[in-house]
Amino acid sequence: MSLFTHPHPYRSAWLLSAAVLCVTCAHAAPYELRVYSDDIPKAGEPELEVIASTARPKATTDGLPNRVSQMLLEYGYGLGNGWTVGLELPMSHADGHNKLNGLKVEAQYVTKHDAHRGMYWGVRGDVGYTSSPYESQGGNSADINPILGYRWSQWHVVVNPSIEIPISGPNKQTQFQPSAKLARATSGTTQLGVEYFSGWGVLSALRPQRERDEMLYAVWDEKLAHSRWNLGLGKPIHPSGGSVDKWVLKIGVNLDLD
Repeated sequence: MSLFTHPHPYRSAWLLSAAVLCVTCAHAAPYELRVYSDDIPKAGEPELEVIASTARPKATTDGLPNRVSQMLLEYGYGLGNGWTVGLELPMSHADGHNKLNGLKVEAQYVTKHDAHRGMYWGVRGDVGYTSSPYESQGGNSADINPILGYRWSQWHVVVNPSIEIPISGPNKQTQFQPSAKLARATSGTTQLGVEYFSGWGVLSALRPQRERDEMLYAVWDEKLAHSRWNLGLGKPIHPSGGSVDKWVLKIGVNLDLD
């Protein structure tokens, strides 16, 4: 990770995000490719998070572009006692067109716990307007993301059994979208692991397993003095079934703004 030790971390973040977004741009991976855990800003600390991804979907006959890139910008602020608040701004690039995909406000709580071992829990929620790169009109929705984590030895596992609740727009049914992460620390600043993101369909009538959109990512996490980096490459669990993309590449960075 010596590439990221440039004395101007903000410039590095934008250059790497732009590199992902400028890949020649279908359905695509969700813009929020992150598993929520206890990694939150401390009281009084602001933070900027950037998540950029590019996806190559399976072949389609509906004239959609063969690639789509997405970016999420989020400003977060630590309130203390396990609470943070933030503002999300998703955007996309597909078929030569840039699009602002919405605006959401969010809050997250993580209970007090041992940061090095044992179990912890929390919840993250957001509400606002979002649309996909292909929709002329999106809708308002609320997301509820429970956080269930556990650490032992060099290992860390966290699960988010998340749901999306439509408030307005064409989709009227609550969706189940679980995600999870298993990582092992290989040094004091580096972790290697796997992340899982999925769409299981309507909560009251889940899709059969092979019809679910499920992706598994190999990920590399690196923590520097004033930033945290996440690099991942995702492949579908059901390439000939419900999976939407052939592969997804993502880069995420959290920057301390103090």
